[in-house]
Parts: sequence; C-alpha cells; structure tokens
Amino acid sequence: MSATSDGGDETHNVTTTVSSEFKDDFDRALKKAQIEGHVPLNMSRSEAIRNLMQAAIADPSLMAGPEDDGGE
Repeated sequence: MSATSDGGDETHNVTTTVSSEFKDDFDRALKKAQIEGHVPLNMSRSEAIRNLMQAAIADPSLMAGPEDDGGE
C-alpha cells in the first residue's frame, strides 16, 4: 500500500503466493485492459493490485470473490 489508512505516509510491502497459472491469468487480464484502453499501457501489476485493493476498500463485497469457482 502506498499510505496508511489514517492518511500517514508509511508504506508496507504486501505479499501473497499464487500459482503461476493464476499470475499468468492476471497478467493477461491486465494486458487486455491495457489494449482495450481501460488502464494506461504502462500500468504495472503492482499498480493494478493497488487499484484493486482501493476498489475493495470502497466496496468490501468485492472481496467475496467469484461465485462460480470460489475464488483463489
């Protein structure tokens, strides 16, 4: 995260472990979003994940995950 929830500027590294297939699927989805003009062409995976985290803060129901496969 780039900032703490109280508005401070302290930063933290957030790590997770996912399968190579899951990472590759995410990278393909990011590339598709870039090609379709939904996000900037230079958006990094880290920036995309930060955006997703911000979206989940605004709408916690996003954390429920997809119903069809139970999420990752």
